[in-house]
Amino acid sequence: MGDDEPQCRYCFGDEIDGPLISPCSCAGGQKFVHLACLRRWQRMVLVAQPTHPAFYTDDKRHHICNVCLARYSCPPPSRAELMESFTGPEIAALIDEGRLIAASPQFSDMLAADRNETDARLRRRGDDAYDFWFHGVYLITSVKEDTGELELPLTSSDKLESVRRQLTRDNASNEVSIDVQGTRFLLAPKGSLADVSPSDLGTALDALSAPATLVLVPSTPLSCGDDHVAAVCISRLLAPASTRLQRAEAAVERATSRLRQHYSNVDGALVVQHYAG
Repeated sequence: MGDDEPQCRYCFGDEIDGPLISPCSCAGGQKFVHLACLRRWQRMVLVAQPTHPAFYTDDKRHHICNVCLARYSCPPPSRAELMESFTGPEIAALIDEGRLIAASPQFSDMLAADRNETDARLRRRGDDAYDFWFHGVYLITSVKEDTGELELPLTSSDKLESVRRQLTRDNASNEVSIDVQGTRFLLAPKGSLADVSPSDLGTALDALSAPATLVLVPSTPLSCGDDHVAAVCISRLLAPASTRLQRAEAAVERATSRLRQHYSNVDGALVVQHYAG
């Protein structure tokens, strides 16, 4: 292959291996990619994400090139579409209230081998993280749809002006948008702008005064892959509340001790925001 011939920056293949696209502002050897290779990269980003809804974020690498930092010209697949490529659409259809999720014997065996690893540095999880996964059975207790709407109550002129500065206006489409953790949101004719036509949102925003409420909606509608699913483990006996509290306090103390070993300025004023136990 000649030096001037375009090639994919991921697999180094050429157009014989598939059509090459230029999805960002990169030049030279970084300019071209196969769409399939880009999708594989985005899948890798997805599986590296935590699955707990409190910690999952729409990684900006789905939308923005990590080399030139330009937004990809080809919209990335949604989280639901990427997950469907792993599980198939029939799995998503089974997630419903009253159904069970169970760990397969193979999965439990893999966790057992990992937990029994004598070198703690080679374990994927801490000792306490395995208890509810071995041969676990979970009953889905609720499935709640997430529309993705964000309501912003702006109680002062300073807060309103701060949001105005962060919003981006597209004169061609009359859209007013903002990026939040890699997801593009559009200003909607709701809240304090409920009676405004979509084409006049920018003008109405300039004339708005505090207190006001702005409503943002995702530029791409959410799907069942974004639903909030709650489930309870029914394969383990629940310890008394006093025992669970003692375990939680001990876990917090172990975490605090580890922090103090690494950071000399940690004092006793620590706040637990989430306890996965």
